[in-house]
Amino acid sequence: MRRCRQSSVYSPGGCGCGLLLLPVIAVSIGVMFVLAGLAAAALVLFITAIGVTVWLCRSREQRRADGKTNVGWIAFLIIAYLLSISYLAFFILLLVSTFTGESVTVG
Repeated sequence: MRRCRQSSVYSPGGCGCGLLLLPVIAVSIGVMFVLAGLAAAALVLFITAIGVTVWLCRSREQRRADGKTNVGWIAFLIIAYLLSISYLAFFILLLVSTFTGESVTVG
């Protein structure tokens, strides 16, 4: 009785695990672009907040003479600085963690 030997075909991923991971890789690339977009938005918000701060400081005397208050601008600046600085700090820690391979914690 003769047995036919079948040749085995091996994929580069061994058992096709690479194909199973393609959706995970696609989602992680999407998450990376979302985080990069949020970091860019936080940077723009931070630069805008600095510009508004400089503008308010330069026009302080004129606004006082006109009787205008800065309450709305101050509220905007507080929110803008809190949002932008906290996210930029998170993004910097994420970059440090990515390139060093170690977990970065605060506190």
